[in-house]
Amino acid sequence: MDRLEIGGTYNFREAAPGAIRPALLYRSDALHRLTRDGRAALAGLGIRTVVDLRSGLDRRIGGRDRLRGVDARLHRIPIHAGGLDPSTIEIRRVYRAILGEEGAAVGAAIRTIAEADGPIVVHCTAGKDRTGLVVALTLLAVGVDADRVVADYALTERNLAGAWTEGMLRRVRRFRVPMNDRLLEVLAHSPEPVLRETLAWVDAEHGGVPAYLDSVGVGEPVVARLRDRLVRPGG
Repeated sequence: MDRLEIGGTYNFREAAPGAIRPALLYRSDALHRLTRDGRAALAGLGIRTVVDLRSGLDRRIGGRDRLRGVDARLHRIPIHAGGLDPSTIEIRRVYRAILGEEGAAVGAAIRTIAEADGPIVVHCTAGKDRTGLVVALTLLAVGVDADRVVADYALTERNLAGAWTEGMLRRVRRFRVPMNDRLLEVLAHSPEPVLRETLAWVDAEHGGVPAYLDSVGVGEPVVARLRDRLVRPGG
């Protein structure tokens, strides 16, 4: 299923359904618009942990997660994806900046997934870049095939098309940021080649995903815990 109908979200879905244990790892856009029905749906999924990867500025602009009535522990682990010139920004550079400069936060987010009890949802603003990288690395760590990981990442673009993207473009215009194709890609697109190139960069610069994860505090004991939580029996 490409997305779950959770009121107030556009990109709430299970991560790589069928590739890991069901109903444990979810990914989403921001939860500050959650409706009463949306909060009830989260409670119905048994969500026990929410990981918010947005920066403090993101939260001030968008708002805090609306989790009243959801018996979940909220972890705020900001991953900063800013600091790049909007006129020359490229999604590939954003991803390399996140992995290169925000590794401690990336590692903390993945450790939180490993240590959580019960279902968990990881989100940022769109559920695309920061969430996409954290979820992709988590899935790769437990042995999910790279093609499956890339396909899961790419689903976001379809979910963000329409109302979500239109709202984001209005926000950009309000801040008088000049729009261009590269910025639109950063805001709303999730091209498969970009994640493949990013993973190739991790191989070249860090010696592969396991070595990168180890460098950000996700060593074998944490990976073993991830496998215990997420790998399907016999998988």
